[in-house]
Amino acid sequence: MKAFDTVNVKIERIGDSVGVYFPIEYNAMEGFEAEFSAWVEGDDVVFKIKPNIKNAVEDTVNELWQDLRILFSKIGDIGEKAPWGEMEIVWATAETSKGKVPISAAEVVIHRHSRAVYGEEYVRGEREDMRKGIHDTIAKLCELAALKLGFKDPVFARAFGQAAGNNYSFTSCLYGTYDVLCSIFNEEFTKVDDDKLWQLTSGTAQKAVKAAYDRIKYLEEHPDEYKKEEERVRNTWGPALRPA
Repeated sequence: MKAFDTVNVKIERIGDSVGVYFPIEYNAMEGFEAEFSAWVEGDDVVFKIKPNIKNAVEDTVNELWQDLRILFSKIGDIGEKAPWGEMEIVWATAETSKGKVPISAAEVVIHRHSRAVYGEEYVRGEREDMRKGIHDTIAKLCELAALKLGFKDPVFARAFGQAAGNNYSFTSCLYGTYDVLCSIFNEEFTKVDDDKLWQLTSGTAQKAVKAAYDRIKYLEEHPDEYKKEEERVRNTWGPALRPA
């Protein structure tokens, strides 16, 4: 077990119980049930508190997957259930070692907490930081969803999915390895829906992702046309976009 944080805390009586006061940085854990263990290590008493976060993370990811099912419904059905056989829950995404898509519990827990604090404002995503805060999870779910939408080339599928996640969370097309297709996605999407704060379940957003999908699917099926588009996009944005 590797410690990633060590702070001084205070144990005090709280009503009929005894509580431990954690730093405010751990406020996202408020309300979670936890497993408490105590043992003696040499001459020291050692406490361990293990929050039960797995169910909360799974519930939140399942809710996001249902929203994405609505978002992509004009293209195809990504399925009722999130593909948990292809994902694993880790605290931070760098911790994965099983070859599955890592879902950061830290990100999802903070997202869940913010949604509870801000309520409907958060659900509508009316603040940019709210969307950026869940970007890694949304982008990965969009990529997994895109693999179910009829692309033959997984690179095009993942590029389409990542572009959808990037567009939703205000992340630049320079993020990742699919910058050209991300730019094309944004061009086609904004022709239909130019609302910066579009919702995952918006009817207009459904039409916009369908328009972007149709264009990118066409380019997948016509490599010569893709090469022309690639050259156009790179000439537009210059050396900022990395070579293919």
